[in-house]
Amino acid sequence: MNTKPSPWIFSLLVLIFSVSSLLAGEINWRNFPPVPDKEGFAGMFAGVSDDRLIVAGGANFPGKRPWEGGQKVWYDHIYFLDAVDGVWQKSGQKLPQPLAYGVSVTYADKVWIIGGNDASGHVSQVLTLSYQAGEIRIDTDYPRLPVPLANMAGAVVDGVLYIQGGQESPEGLAREVFFMLDLRDGRSEMEWLAGPSFPGVSRIQAVAAAQEGKFYLFSGFHLTTNEAGGNSRELLRDAYRYLPGARLVDGKWERLKDLPRGVAAAPSPAFSLGNSHILISGGLDEKTLTHSDPATHPGFLDEMLAYNSRAEEWVQMGAMPGGTSRVTAPTAYWKGYWIVPNGEKGPGVRSPAVLGLQTQNQFGWANWTSLCVYLCCMLGIGFYFSKRDKSTAQFFLAGGRIPWWAAGLSIYGTQLSAITFMAIPVIVYATDWRLALGSFMIFAIVPIIIRFYLPFFRRLRITTAYQYLELRFNVKVRLLGSLTFILLQLARMGVVVFLPAIAISSVTGMNIYLCIAIMGVFSTAYTVLGGMEAVIWTDVVQVVVLLGGALFSLFLAIGQIDGGLAQVIQVGVAHEKFTLVEWSWDYTQLVFWVAVIGFFFLNLISYTSDQVVIQRYLTVKSEAAAAKSLWTNGILTLPGILLFFGLGTVLYVYYLSNPQKIGSTNPEELLPYFIVAELPVGIAGLVIAGIFAASMSSLDSSMNSIATAYITDIHSYFNPQTDDRKSLRLAKIITVLMGLFGTLAAMWIASSDIGYIFDLFQKLLGMIGGSLAGVFMLAIFTQRANATGAIIGTLCGAGITFMISRFSDVNGYLYGAIGVISCFAIGYVASLFFPKGRSQPQGYTYRSLVKK
Repeated sequence: MNTKPSPWIFSLLVLIFSVSSLLAGEINWRNFPPVPDKEGFAGMFAGVSDDRLIVAGGANFPGKRPWEGGQKVWYDHIYFLDAVDGVWQKSGQKLPQPLAYGVSVTYADKVWIIGGNDASGHVSQVLTLSYQAGEIRIDTDYPRLPVPLANMAGAVVDGVLYIQGGQESPEGLAREVFFMLDLRDGRSEMEWLAGPSFPGVSRIQAVAAAQEGKFYLFSGFHLTTNEAGGNSRELLRDAYRYLPGARLVDGKWERLKDLPRGVAAAPSPAFSLGNSHILISGGLDEKTLTHSDPATHPGFLDEMLAYNSRAEEWVQMGAMPGGTSRVTAPTAYWKGYWIVPNGEKGPGVRSPAVLGLQTQNQFGWANWTSLCVYLCCMLGIGFYFSKRDKSTAQFFLAGGRIPWWAAGLSIYGTQLSAITFMAIPVIVYATDWRLALGSFMIFAIVPIIIRFYLPFFRRLRITTAYQYLELRFNVKVRLLGSLTFILLQLARMGVVVFLPAIAISSVTGMNIYLCIAIMGVFSTAYTVLGGMEAVIWTDVVQVVVLLGGALFSLFLAIGQIDGGLAQVIQVGVAHEKFTLVEWSWDYTQLVFWVAVIGFFFLNLISYTSDQVVIQRYLTVKSEAAAAKSLWTNGILTLPGILLFFGLGTVLYVYYLSNPQKIGSTNPEELLPYFIVAELPVGIAGLVIAGIFAASMSSLDSSMNSIATAYITDIHSYFNPQTDDRKSLRLAKIITVLMGLFGTLAAMWIASSDIGYIFDLFQKLLGMIGGSLAGVFMLAIFTQRANATGAIIGTLCGAGITFMISRFSDVNGYLYGAIGVISCFAIGYVASLFFPKGRSQPQGYTYRSLVKK
């Protein structure tokens, strides 16, 4: 009988690769509804509260231009916008006084307004605006600045507000002051502190920024007194970074590379893009500063400049749409856009326009086509195998028809979840190769599984691993094992769908709920239709696509690095990115012995007690074929190490060598962002579809294995007379219910801040899961272990692991080893103390079944 899926599936996948190569731009500007004022304002305040964009204050020349004798007017108006395409509403509340040219930031769902000035002078007041119950609430009960300030720069870094420079009075010179206020403190504890001395000259209208826990300051004007007694401006091009210390006042300043041009009065805070770019739009440069006739002023520079904090380089980032450059404007991050409301488009000339910048890459019709075709292929696999599911043996174990190589690919794909696919390059990008030791441990595990465990799963003709526990101990141990497995799968189903959905939604622009629904509906459909056979063959396609996509990404990135692979190796060595082993006895870090022991037992747990993996051992025709599938999985791990760990290092060098490339804002999205931004259109869609499929693989494996465990271990125990046809129908119903549960759980996590509950539940059950591997060790390797000892060992092992995780600094990778060893040791001793517990060693231990 032909065991391979129809060739048309692969033909469609090959067709996708022929789509033409087009790349989308990273930076996109758009117009938002203008503020309802004909003139517009400069020096406004802006921020976000209750997901609404709020702007306030500002100043303009409502009658005549300043060179025509017009007088500047300050305002106390407050406006808010509740949707990207909505209409600005003017609040009935007003600022305590007309105000402009201070600093505004968003923190704790409030818009913080610091300092500024009005027609009578500069102020030290600090106030907040928040949107509550349909109106703007104004709160002024905060500590004032130590001195009145306007035209200063400021930003929030990890809850601390930093203010630098500015003037105390309209005619005064710039100050070198550097103040900080911890916004995390209670109101009564809030206090302005003077930070370490600023190493540069005094300045006004500098540009601030916050990124990766650091405060940045760029350009500005240094003021000096001229012969006429007024102030002269010197345009600055220097740049600085402040690194906070353990205490607020213990940080230090460091000088950065000078800017290629001045950017004084550019929108501030500057835009933090990706994890290493600070983008400054426009600003006053040397040329526009020297233009003497305001009536014929050409407008400010449209060019965008970015500082790459990782490469420590300034890069040109193209231009804003013609004529849209603004100065003396605030910024705010709202609904995925960096917003620039109003500002000056020329000396004394304001604009009511509101601009927004985002770095979303366009996914494009070709990518959507690839994604849709791929998903239809997955559904087609389910339809293809639906004719064969006439019994539970077919639905759960594919009738033993799966080729050994396909089962091996499926095991590999099951272990390679979408989270792993995205996480490994991110971890390597940020650190080094030490995690690779965990992958190498599979070569230590495979011979042990084949020699000591596989005979029990194959020769006893069982459907679930937990059936063996009843044969060796009793039904209580079997039910404990099966229920633990089911609960652990339920705890992880929502998470394994939700986490990849965040990344996919972010880089494609797809609604996250639609993303989750697609994963849930398609995986449920083909799993119900085709059972385990469909699950395994979709795993095979997924592995091919993911490995192919990763390989394509690797070569593409290397090809865009000057010096190619040699440069990758040189930079990687210089930056210690290839560190594989760290020698130390420190049990809190991932040092050599921690990695070896920790990953050995983590692999042992998965391959000896997880029904999702063990079920695949049972889908091939013989024990020898199952052994081949395990070796296939193990051998695939070696190129997988080079591919995924190498990709993390290559991406590190790629972004370092191409400082104009922005990359993802969220570290978890590093790889999918690169795929969408840099891979040819069509191929990018296929690889993103592969990430979809990897998520669906985790979900479909859980669905089928939960149905298998429930029907075989639980339902058949309480309803032993149920015939196979009814059991098959019930298994498909459970599969649908589990798919619905996983989908709704992921949506629930997405809609509320309860992800930590799932995470905690998963950790607690995972500790019991580690103990479960200890129970299998007791069953196979000891003659005297009994049911009572096994149950006591399981509970004690989980409890010990929990206590160690809660009250010690032991590295988390050792928890599995602690759970297995403590369960085995305590279970064995408990069996000696309670010898009457049921035990059936004859024919069910290594000595009697294998070694005979």
